[in-house]
Amino acid sequence: MTLALRWGLPVAVVAACVGYLIYSASGASEYYLTVAELRSHAQGGDVRVAGVVQEDVVMTDGGLHVTFTEKDGTASVPVDYRGALPDIFQPGITVVAEGRLGSDGVFHARTLLAKCPSRFSTQPYTS
Repeated sequence: MTLALRWGLPVAVVAACVGYLIYSASGASEYYLTVAELRSHAQGGDVRVAGVVQEDVVMTDGGLHVTFTEKDGTASVPVDYRGALPDIFQPGITVVAEGRLGSDGVFHARTLLAKCPSRFSTQPYTS
């Protein structure tokens, strides 16, 4: 067996595996809109939108129905969600809501994901 074949085949297999991993990871990235981008988003389909939960949280049905305002630096949107809340859900945290913006101007979320606050944040949340 020649030296080129002995080393060339394993190198080609490793290169193919790395190429596949790069290709498959590009489709797995989680994209979301800011609240300001949501208002200008022309499509009526499902989107993810990220913002900070404001102080106006109202829970009903034993905590399984919640309404609140989600805000970024320049815009806000009311959110309506039915389902189990993330454990760390509270005013002041960033959540990513997945759903649709209704014709009523309310974002109807199907899923809520809480973004964990950084342990190294220089400005802790105070209530």
